[in-house]
Amino acid sequence: MRWRDVGGPVGRLAPGARNAITDVPGVRVGHAQAASGQRTGVTVVAPPELPTPAGAAVINGVGELTSKLEIDERGVIQTPVYLCGTHAVGTVYQAAVLASGRGPDHAVIPVVGECDDGDMADSRTVAIDDVDAALSQLGPDVAEGSVGAGTGMILFDYPGGIGTASRVVGDHHVGVLLLCNFGDRDYLDVPGLELAPPADRRELHGSCIAVCATDAPLSAQQLRRLALRPLLGLARIGSYGSDGSGEIAVAFSTVAGQDLPAEHIDPYLAAAYEAAHESVYNCLVAARPARRLDGSMQEGFPVEALSARRAPGPS
Repeated sequence: MRWRDVGGPVGRLAPGARNAITDVPGVRVGHAQAASGQRTGVTVVAPPELPTPAGAAVINGVGELTSKLEIDERGVIQTPVYLCGTHAVGTVYQAAVLASGRGPDHAVIPVVGECDDGDMADSRTVAIDDVDAALSQLGPDVAEGSVGAGTGMILFDYPGGIGTASRVVGDHHVGVLLLCNFGDRDYLDVPGLELAPPADRRELHGSCIAVCATDAPLSAQQLRRLALRPLLGLARIGSYGSDGSGEIAVAFSTVAGQDLPAEHIDPYLAAAYEAAHESVYNCLVAARPARRLDGSMQEGFPVEALSARRAPGPS
């Protein structure tokens, strides 16, 4: 089930065929759950070729995206984008170095983004084999919700995790994948649906890592600007960038060595904004409740209320 099945279209632009980041030709996604059995895991977003042009943006920086300094300085990424729980960053970074095939005389700085899934899991249990498993699953189909790095995430006090969507802009695509672990229920905007306050409000700050891909010919500076727009999409659904939260994004293009005329960039910015907005909704309807480390049970997002709202009335 996806948002459009129960909530209808989001925004003005048309989605791609999969309505996923993998609508950008050559982009692939892989997920793996931790073999330890903990509710944590790894997600990988891989461009078709590396290195590839990239830019990064931050709204609130209480989080980590390794290689951001190199992205800012050189405008490229040298590895796929790896996503995980906070305490798995070191392990995933090491696994990414090994997966790159680089030797000690050819340094590589992997791109690893994290969100804190400590309410649901111990991400210290993630192992190099889990990263390898995610890499082995790279493909065009993108599972959403409580999968991969998103397995133990929380979204507006509902289950969170992975969400994705895409938009078509002329002959190009813009796709977004989010690792959703943020939000104050009081600010969640679901038009036409009254949401009860959480039965067990958790004092969690949360974060979101956004990965944006396009096959449009954007320069590194334009990709930095594009990376900011999914984070604006988070604001549209109710994120205000709380004090302890990290809203961090990376955008890459699968086309190198070109530069889109500045007067043509607005539709691409709008596409990233819209795709992120819908990605959050897709995550909400896909994620499933689970038991927290303290033994309590999560509350599920009221998908049934959305379905009832969309159902046709009596003829």
